[in-house]
Amino acid sequence: MSASREKKNRQDLASQGIKDPKAIREAEERAKQRKANRLYGTIAVVFVVVAVLLLVMKSGVLYRDPDAVTIDGQNYTVAQVNYYYRGLANNIAKAGYYGLDNSKPLTQQVMNDTAKMLLQVTDEGDVTWDQFLKEYAVKQLSIRTMVAKEAEANGMGADDEARAEVQATIDTLKKSVKSEGYSFKAYLKAAYGQGMTPSLFEEMLTTEEVTARYMQHYQSSLTYTVDELEADYQEHPDSFNVASYEYIYFKGSAPSTTDGDGNTVQPTEEASAAAKNAAAAAARAALERYQNGESLTAISEDYKDLGTYGSVDAGSNNGSAMSAWVFDNARTAGEAAVVEDDPNSYLVVFRSIGREEYNTVDVRHILFLVDSSSLDKDSETYDADLQALKDAAKAKAEDALAQWQTTSGAEDAFAALANELSEDGGSNTKGGLYTKITKGQMVTEFNDWCFDPARKAGDTGIVYNEGSYTGYHVMYFVGQDVPAWQVSVEKHMAAEDYNVWVESLLEQANAQQLDGMKNVG
Repeated sequence: MSASREKKNRQDLASQGIKDPKAIREAEERAKQRKANRLYGTIAVVFVVVAVLLLVMKSGVLYRDPDAVTIDGQNYTVAQVNYYYRGLANNIAKAGYYGLDNSKPLTQQVMNDTAKMLLQVTDEGDVTWDQFLKEYAVKQLSIRTMVAKEAEANGMGADDEARAEVQATIDTLKKSVKSEGYSFKAYLKAAYGQGMTPSLFEEMLTTEEVTARYMQHYQSSLTYTVDELEADYQEHPDSFNVASYEYIYFKGSAPSTTDGDGNTVQPTEEASAAAKNAAAAAARAALERYQNGESLTAISEDYKDLGTYGSVDAGSNNGSAMSAWVFDNARTAGEAAVVEDDPNSYLVVFRSIGREEYNTVDVRHILFLVDSSSLDKDSETYDADLQALKDAAKAKAEDALAQWQTTSGAEDAFAALANELSEDGGSNTKGGLYTKITKGQMVTEFNDWCFDPARKAGDTGIVYNEGSYTGYHVMYFVGQDVPAWQVSVEKHMAAEDYNVWVESLLEQANAQQLDGMKNVG
């Protein structure tokens, strides 16, 4: 199935309140990785209330930053713990849906069930935001302490490149702060506490850069044999198998109404029951028609107000009632049934199930972006100006391809050009290379070019896409790689082993809170 068709199916599922199982699986894998190797307290410019800022700036009290925690024999101050505590608190408050209010004492705010679920808090009973954030901050500081030591021991400590990245971050932050009329020093104290100085902030950022690189290095170093991948797959195949099936979704919920005053009126129990029964009856009638030889697409045409047709080529087991039926080992090709998922009903036709055996692909590319951020959309010349940008990017892509064609036409020559010219920050230091690409991973045009059945090693071309990373891609097809199922299993195994490594570091850290912890927050 093409990426555009797959995208349409995902949209159809979403419109019916059905989460796309493949997207869920991939999101869970990414979340596992982020949980361990990404800092939730990302550096962000958070401009606090001016009154608070002025209080910090005008205070005449001589401040001493006490030690708040000791980790593996090394003491850390309140400011160092606050780097993580306040960083995460600011980001959570900014997100809006966790229920945290930064303007109120966090010791008096209890985490709601949604926040607990999203942040994977398993403690029973009330947990204040202050309790959670302190635990989080100590955990992050512990991980960074141990990883930094491993990085240093393996010759991967702070180097010129890391320091340059840190300085670039600081320069950007200073510029943002200045634009708001604040000094950098005042901002740091307001955002992270009085103990946070420019030098300490730089030190914290440097540690972040070093540990992030080493954690990525460690994760990338995890490799597995085909036999190991096969064994993990056989242990829980339902986690990796995908199913092909068709369905008609019958909406079983009654619509709300509006009264004379414009207020929303929820449906009565009788109306809700009637809608549910109507959906089930329609699904049963549709099943009978299918069993008499009609196709689901034809049947769905008679249920436009009630039913919606959908087709899934690579659906994963997401725990829904329909998914449970599809992934039952008893299913046979062509089998159909009505599946009720209160209040909705589905007519489902099973096609096949198994792991994704198609080969992933390796591709190099050179990206020339169409950056329209400086254009005025209200300008009379906007369309012409935008087209000029597109034409310029296209010309660059054509020139790059022509330049490569004047060489030997070798892959390494293309890689060199990608490093020199590409505007894709994810690959322009790697010769433009992406490996083990799965279907639907890249933007539609990129994906369709890669997975064209006629594609062969050494093929080149230019594709254009709009939306994410709007621009022209000069493509070089390296060749096919391992089967897609192996990529999924490898990610799963790597995430588990990575988390085991992180947990082992936490056990070794021997973190102990000190008296200064009461000042954190």
